[in-house]
Amino acid sequence: MLIDSHAHITDEKYGDGGKSIISSMAEDNLAAIVCVGCDRQSTLDAIAVAHSDARVFASVGVHPYYPETVTDELMTEFETLARDDKVVAVGEFGLDYHHDEYDRDAQIRAMRAQYELARKSKLPVIFHVREATGDFTEFLRGSAFPESGVMHCFSGTVETAKICLDKGLYIAFGGKLTYSNSHKLHEVAKYAPLDRILVETDAPYLSPAQHLGEINYPKNVSFVRDKLAELRGVSREEIERATAENTKRLFFKMKNIDTE
Repeated sequence: MLIDSHAHITDEKYGDGGKSIISSMAEDNLAAIVCVGCDRQSTLDAIAVAHSDARVFASVGVHPYYPETVTDELMTEFETLARDDKVVAVGEFGLDYHHDEYDRDAQIRAMRAQYELARKSKLPVIFHVREATGDFTEFLRGSAFPESGVMHCFSGTVETAKICLDKGLYIAFGGKLTYSNSHKLHEVAKYAPLDRILVETDAPYLSPAQHLGEINYPKNVSFVRDKLAELRGVSREEIERATAENTKRLFFKMKNIDTE
């Protein structure tokens, strides 16, 4: 069975707090879903939905669009929340320079604060990096990740992937991998070691090519699996098995999830 390693199933686009997604997990071949926090409220929602079903897990984090909310008080609250058995990571956080209106210095400060939270909490990290390779690479070179982490919805080059892999991080592939024009990403998918890759949807965002323009769902992680299998010249079953085991290894609080 598959694990969607990054989704936002409590997003208002679904209208039911993720209930219909959870109820169809078995028929959708989903062993587990990681519901990722983007701010304080979505973090609280993620933890709540994780406690509603044994197959759902959560993370605590603030997206780089909201760096001004990363206060000492919030980090103290997140440190407490991170002790929850259903919280498997700190993130998503990082750098996003796609839009000019977001303060880059504030993003860097927020990233460093959450990095320290992850180290203190002894949890892996979930990085969001978009059009910020230079500053992020500089941060990576001076940082260590004893509990590892993942590059969420990776969109960089083989060269950038190598830097991340050398730091012990995993590479997660999402819907963009299914696009015919994602040539550089296709090269990364062939380059990354099998034991260091994850699959995800970022649902309800970043739908695969097969459902472009539609709301994305965790079940669509199967299209990412299929594209990885095609690019690497292996079976879908091999990708499914490897990515599920990789996800459980990275997010170690999920180790008892049955993926058979």
